Amino acid sequence: MDTERNENTPNLEELMQLGIQSARHGNKPNARVIFQQVLDADKRNERAWLWMAAVAETPIDRVRYLRTVLQLNPNNSTAQRELKKLEKKQRVGNSKALLVGTIGLLIVLAIIVVALIIALSM
Repeated sequence: MDTERNENTPNLEELMQLGIQSARHGNKPNARVIFQQVLDADKRNERAWLWMAAVAETPIDRVRYLRTVLQLNPNNSTAQRELKKLEKKQRVGNSKALLVGTIGLLIVLAIIVVALIIALSM
C-alpha cells in the first residue's frame, strides 16, 4: 500500500513544475500552497523561494522571500535584480509622498498667509 502511495505522490520537482504552471496561469494562491509544500520538504530550495517571491501576497513578503534566496545564494542575479527594483520603487514612492506632503504644507501656509493679510487689512 505504501508503494502505491509513493508512486502516486509527486516528487519535489513535479511539485515545482505544478507550482510554476499555477503561477504562470495566474493562480497565485494555489502556487503559493504548492511552493510551500516544496519548502516544507526542503527549506533550502532556492527556486521555490524565488517562485514564492514571484507569487507573494505583499511587497513585504516578496522582499522577505528574495532576501531568503540571497541568504542561500548571494550570487543569485534574479533575486538581486528584483530586490533592487523593489527598493527603487519604494524610494520613488517615498519621494512622491514627500513631494505631495510638501505641496500640501505649502498650500496650508498660503491659506494662512492670505487669511492673515485679510484679517490685518480689516
